[in-house]
Formats: sequence, structure tokens, C-alpha cells
Amino acid sequence: MTIASASFSRLALRLLAGLAACAALASPAHAGPVLNRIQTTGVFKMGYRPNGVPFSWETSPGAATGYAPDICQRIAAGIAAHLKLPKLQVQAVPVLESTRIPAVVNGEIDMECAGTTNNKARREQVAFGLAYFYAGSALMVREGSGITGLSGLRGKNLGVLEGATGNQIIDIHKNRSGGWTLKTFKSMREATTALEQGEIDALLDDDVTLLTIAAQSGGKFSVPAQRYSIEPLAPMFSKSDPELERVVLQIMQQLYRDGEMDAIYKRWFLSPLPGLGYNLNLKMGALLQDNLRRPTAYVTDWTVM
Repeated sequence: MTIASASFSRLALRLLAGLAACAALASPAHAGPVLNRIQTTGVFKMGYRPNGVPFSWETSPGAATGYAPDICQRIAAGIAAHLKLPKLQVQAVPVLESTRIPAVVNGEIDMECAGTTNNKARREQVAFGLAYFYAGSALMVREGSGITGLSGLRGKNLGVLEGATGNQIIDIHKNRSGGWTLKTFKSMREATTALEQGEIDALLDDDVTLLTIAAQSGGKFSVPAQRYSIEPLAPMFSKSDPELERVVLQIMQQLYRDGEMDAIYKRWFLSPLPGLGYNLNLKMGALLQDNLRRPTAYVTDWTVM
């Protein structure tokens, strides 16, 4: 994807003006490894998940849309302004839950924009921007199954995505509920197919993702009310480039302060999803509202309930 020149210039100028009002940024001449790569290539490699509605999904091979890519387009414009690039190509690169962190660490992508939880274990490997959503882990089951929570899965099969935080939740709850057989999947598409075909009896993942899939399923799936975590989601990028982190945080703080994030949220959660024809009607939660009023890099680590 390439940001159109006119809209890119307007957005970049607005973000640059906001950045100038923040603490002074380091000169592009002293940019770290990721910013150097972006400046040299003129390309911003944005990781996305092809089946992650509403956070990210694929409209055609190599073309990403969704809430997270929308935010990252604005981050890319701010980075271009900081590096004084007249144009920056945003290249969408598909990743999986199991490949997203290695892709960031190895430089295959510059930023992952797909709804990833910011937690302490991951911060040892990568860096994060400001939280742009708070999700809660939940189960998705076949409609009419009678399963209302993990305690109802004794003797049944439970699915989870490889590399997802659901694995840690399962480790904690197996001593409380337990009795299930765990099956892991590389992608959401594989997992939902397994649920539909009866290979698993429930799937554990972020509630908003599962609610979206259930809405698309034509009544095949449902999401019980119980939640198992509170998880801050944020863009993920390399921790080897401290200047990149400063730039990203200041760009996002400006987006939050000038009201643009509120408009982005309404587009993806309170309006019909582009090309999909349905509306999630998901009001902004109190935690995110507070972030928008007082944008800060501080994040409460995710909580398992």
C-alpha cells in the first residue's frame, strides 16, 4: 500500500506540528537500525494478520485493512515526517500469532499492527506503543452446546492459537478447571474450521475477535459471557531502536490528544465494517477512554481473572 501523496502530506504535516510541541526528538541523522532501514528503503513494513477482523484482515493478497492498520498508517506518516521523507510506501506483510514476534526481532517487519497483547514476557523481546484497545479472553463454542465456561470442558477438546496469550490463561486455569484435551492451531481459520467440524468443543481467544467471528457465522457459534483476562493491545515493534520507540509514543500521544483516535475507533467499532456489511456496535470501554484523555506509555500488565 502507498499513502496517497496529498492526504499523506496533510497528515504528515499535522503530525509533525504535534511532534514539535512534544519533547524534542533525536535527529534523523542519528536514527537507530529500524529508522535507518525505513529511511534508506523508503518502505515501512507493516505486519498484519489476514483473518483478524476487526483489528486486521486481508482484502486481497498483500492488502491489509482494519483498526490496527488504520492506526499504523498514521504512525507511518508521522515517521515519514520525522525522517523528512516526502513519501513512504507502506508494505503489508502477513504474519501469524506464532511468527509475529520473530518477524519483528528479525526485521522482517518494522511494526506489527494486528491486535497483540502488551505483556511483561513480550516486553523482554519487543517494544510496544500506547494501548489502543483492551480485550478480554473468552470462549467461543458451537451454538446450543451448553458450554458456558472452562469448567464445562472436562473430557472435551479445547482449542487455542499457537503463540497466543490464551496458552498462559489455560496454564493458570488447568489447576482450577482442567480435565480437557488441549489442541493448538497456527491460524484462526484452522481453529474455527476445527470448531465447526467438531474437532474441538471450544476455542479460547480475544473476545472481540471471537464476537466478530460469531457474528459472521450465521448462528453457528456463540460466545459465553465469562471473561478470563483484561489485555491491553498495542502496536509492536523492535526494542533495538529506542528512537523509534520515542517517535511512535509521541505520534500516538498526539493522535490521542487531538481526537483522531476517537474518530478511528468509531469507524471500526461503531460503524458498518468496510466490505463486511455489519456493525459491531462496541462502545469504547472505560480503560481506553482514560488512555485517550491521559495518553501515557505506562501500561498495567495484563490481568488473568
